Amino acid sequence: MKLLFKRCDEEDFEDFFILRSDDENIYWTGYDEKPNKTNLKEWYLTQLKRTDRLLFIARSDESDEPVGYLYLDIVGNNNNIIETGHGVNSKYKGKGLGTEIIKFAIDYSRNELPFIDEVDGWILEDNIGSIKNVLKNGYTETDERKKIYLKNLNIYKIMKKYVYKIKRN
Repeated sequence: MKLLFKRCDEEDFEDFFILRSDDENIYWTGYDEKPNKTNLKEWYLTQLKRTDRLLFIARSDESDEPVGYLYLDIVGNNNNIIETGHGVNSKYKGKGLGTEIIKFAIDYSRNELPFIDEVDGWILEDNIGSIKNVLKNGYTETDERKKIYLKNLNIYKIMKKYVYKIKRN
């Protein structure tokens, strides 16, 4: 299976809703239930208007089915860093698609965003799959950590920062 990436627009909301309603995605985004469709749509449409966030849908070339999503957030004092967020439909877990999504994030940042110097990922320390995804793509684990509170689960968790330095010819 090959992934096809598309910058999100309003017509992609139903696919995005499917992905965000997936049990694995609900867990790893810190929620305990499926999103309210109306609220998520309002949030989604707001995200599409942001100039500091790019949102992509990844589909299978075999079925045009949505298999994942990707956020690229432009951050840093000089707007020179991308922070990623991604999810893969649990139906496709273990097939290397998360690794492909992160590779796309790096390639897109390198080729389409010449002002970007690095791609960062903040990952929950128990999210072994996402950690493997970034390490396979050449990220380096840093010493930076942050404690976050997951309100809906009523727990604190630790996130680790991973960094990929963009190399250009």
